[in-house]
Amino acid sequence: MTRTSNNKLLFQSRGSTRHFLFSRTDTGRIADAKPKEISGAHDKMKSVFPNMLVDKGFIEHAMLHLDLVSQFGAMIIRLDQEIIENNNSKNPQVFDEQIQIAKILDKICQNGNGLWGLVNPDSLGSFFAEKNESEILQIAKKLQQYISKQTQKTVTIGVSAFPTLAYEKEEILENARKALDHASFFGPNSAVIFDDVSLNISGDKLYEKGDIQGTIAEFKKSLLINSSNVNVRNSLGVCYGITGNYERALEEFSKAVGVDKKEYMALYNLGLVNMFKGEREKALEFFLKAHDINSDIYEVAFQTGKIYLEMGNSEQARIFLERAAKIEPESVAVYRYLGDCYAVSGRTNDAISAYEKSIKYNPCDAASMSALGSLYDQRNVNSEIALMFCRESVELSPENSLYRYRLGRLYYRQKRFKEALKEFKKAKRLGRDITEYIKKTSAYIETEDS
Repeated sequence: MTRTSNNKLLFQSRGSTRHFLFSRTDTGRIADAKPKEISGAHDKMKSVFPNMLVDKGFIEHAMLHLDLVSQFGAMIIRLDQEIIENNNSKNPQVFDEQIQIAKILDKICQNGNGLWGLVNPDSLGSFFAEKNESEILQIAKKLQQYISKQTQKTVTIGVSAFPTLAYEKEEILENARKALDHASFFGPNSAVIFDDVSLNISGDKLYEKGDIQGTIAEFKKSLLINSSNVNVRNSLGVCYGITGNYERALEEFSKAVGVDKKEYMALYNLGLVNMFKGEREKALEFFLKAHDINSDIYEVAFQTGKIYLEMGNSEQARIFLERAAKIEPESVAVYRYLGDCYAVSGRTNDAISAYEKSIKYNPCDAASMSALGSLYDQRNVNSEIALMFCRESVELSPENSLYRYRLGRLYYRQKRFKEALKEFKKAKRLGRDITEYIKKTSAYIETEDS
């Protein structure tokens, strides 16, 4: 495997709960909302609040107001109701409900030295001077109570405060947005303070978008808030592993295990990175530790069996690979390696069955096709089917010398020497030492021609 494909095997389960990785909510910065997306809400609400500030204008005004303030809190409030994507201006009911919420927020701001504005078609933002995060959370909960009582609707709220880490004042509302995404995982009427998990979720979203460097930056900030977050440690290690920085990856995985010795994902990743580095004994040690903690993880069982097979211990390999197949009975890779394991052990029938399953689940599995064709040939099973599998494997992976060699050997056994010689020569150019086969085949061709 190439380094790139290897890196994809790193255990990438991130977030404080199992489903954070699958979040699909919008991750655009508040200040970047496009006017056309916000215009429908703007027009409707402007008729009720003619002095209402919107988007960048609201944020810029708030920053001027808070310029000399050393501490403040921010909130983003979102109605707990589905908004029709890109069709907000045609949903007047939603805007009517937002106006009700805005009226309640407006009163709270008037009484609490606050500012508010429209920041997204479905979201209101607010700032409160001289408030810390616990005080702003109390305001958020009070707002939820008023809204629920007066409108029978619920809202989800993200809360943040300045100062936090080294964030600039203008970044605090963006942190509230990240907290809002975090809060959404707890269901309607939730309110969450921006924290390390909020950054964990934000990092996951950037990862899904392919922004690895942005992801790393978010995870580093998360660890500044909570250095004991093992999920973030493991996730940061995954990012370093993907970029090929194996030493930094090992460092983060080790720190995760240092915080929680039963963190099997990090143990597995320690094994995997050591495997990438060619340190099989170390890799196996970590895989076995991960397996002792949780024996129901497919990746752990599979990689343990695979490395045992590579180290020549086919019996131990079989135990773990069969375990992996039991955990994920429709896996492609496990049946291919089980086939290899059975073949090494001389269990040809079991090997054939395993390779057939692999091809069943992945008709483009070149490795299983080649091996199956070779075993069919050895068992004198339909030679044309054997030849078909070997040809297919070469078509799928033309640069694989083993597949070329096996195809040549089938041609040789069928006395199709010219075709065999062609494959043998290609296999040799690809690095396989089959000089003797080439000599024998060439001799047969010379005899036939004479």
